[in-house]
Amino acid sequence: MEGVSGPRFRVKKNRILKLYVKAPTQGVVVCFDEFGPMEIKPMAGHSWAKTAHPQRLRATYHRRQGTEQLLAFYDVHDDCLAGTIHKRKTSRDLLAAWRRLRACYPKAIRIHLILDNLSSHWHPILRDFAHRHNIRLVPTPTYASWLNAIEAHFGALKRFCLNNSDDTDHRSRRRRIYRYMTWRNKKQAHQQAALKLFRRY
Repeated sequence: MEGVSGPRFRVKKNRILKLYVKAPTQGVVVCFDEFGPMEIKPMAGHSWAKTAHPQRLRATYHRRQGTEQLLAFYDVHDDCLAGTIHKRKTSRDLLAAWRRLRACYPKAIRIHLILDNLSSHWHPILRDFAHRHNIRLVPTPTYASWLNAIEAHFGALKRFCLNNSDDTDHRSRRRRIYRYMTWRNKKQAHQQAALKLFRRY
């Protein structure tokens, strides 16, 4: 990070770390990012197999079912993971997801939304929505999206839901991802986490 460190970098980094340590009064800290694109294809992984009979990955020369994107949110202090799956990640798709996020919390609660600098995250319709609905956008520094706490949860999601899978359609994988988030939140999230109310459909 030597090439990008500097006063502006440290200011943004320290702002985010401070939010991670303690939630502001009358506020919540939520991380947002996309996971994808997810294609219909066999995924390598680990499994028990008969000796000398390894599982083979089928060929997929033609992939005509398109891709999907998981638009995910992570409430840092309630340790709750939620999200919805869309075909794309345009500003309109993000707006629909942000509306569902806003509906989870009382209007008086300010949402500090940590996100990276992808251009679609900063579209005027999203900035306007955030301004009118008590959402403060908190950008990660350039080349430092790893400061977004949700990134650490995508690895576990991939291991549980995608590795060693061979889905024939998007629906079966989508349901598996949603079941994983439900199971994870029952085990890890705060019992009264507001983000559990997130509508996926």
